[in-house]
Amino acid sequence: MKESRFLPVALPDSPFAPDVQRYCLDLPKAWEDYPWGDVVYKVATKMFAALGAQSPLAVTVKATPEDASVLVQLPHISVASYIGRHGWVSIAIDDEASLDQALALIHTSYDLVTGPR
Repeated sequence: MKESRFLPVALPDSPFAPDVQRYCLDLPKAWEDYPWGDVVYKVATKMFAALGAQSPLAVTVKATPEDASVLVQLPHISVASYIGRHGWVSIAIDDEASLDQALALIHTSYDLVTGPR
């Protein structure tokens, strides 16, 4: 696990944030970073998920361009700010169903970032 050059920040104030954190850190070689004041999850130097501080909690993940164009049709998923043009989407998490979907998309993002094994 790498160590962040940045000072840790608190998780967003959401009952779902610890679940997302635990899930991300359970992935092989994943670690937590704080490059711009948000909690970011990486494998090696590559980001696979980021938690936003807004309410409801949102997690930003990588998707294929094809998947992203379908995912943003859902009411709780939007094109991610700044990096959306590269296939990143943000999922608002405000119930167990959206949490489950977010965790599945985090896993897909992790796989996209780590490449074929």
